[in-house]
Amino acid sequence: MANGQNEIKKTYAFLISLKKNLPNGKQIKEKYAEIFNNEISRLINLGFTDMEEFKVPNSEIKNRVISYNYITGGDKTYSKDKYVDREILLFKLDAVLTFFDISTPEKEIGFKSNQF
Repeated sequence: MANGQNEIKKTYAFLISLKKNLPNGKQIKEKYAEIFNNEISRLINLGFTDMEEFKVPNSEIKNRVISYNYITGGDKTYSKDKYVDREILLFKLDAVLTFFDISTPEKEIGFKSNQF
């Protein structure tokens, strides 16, 4: 199990690094979503089968419109590369990192009452 723990730590480190080094801009190249999804797949392969929902869905990775004839409402030209909205990738990253954070045995989850 020590090897499994090491793999989990690697995934966590890669995800933290991905978040810190995510390029600016509204849309992020597909390769960053692939890196993220590969790290989630690593967790799934380690036995965390309920992690699939953390992945960025393929439906969120799209070609970008690079030109559009707004007069006719048609004739869209799309990029060859695919992109994911930065907000979607950050949402997924934050969700899985929060999952790591609240999954530690020392972490207490819930609401505190200030009752005497």
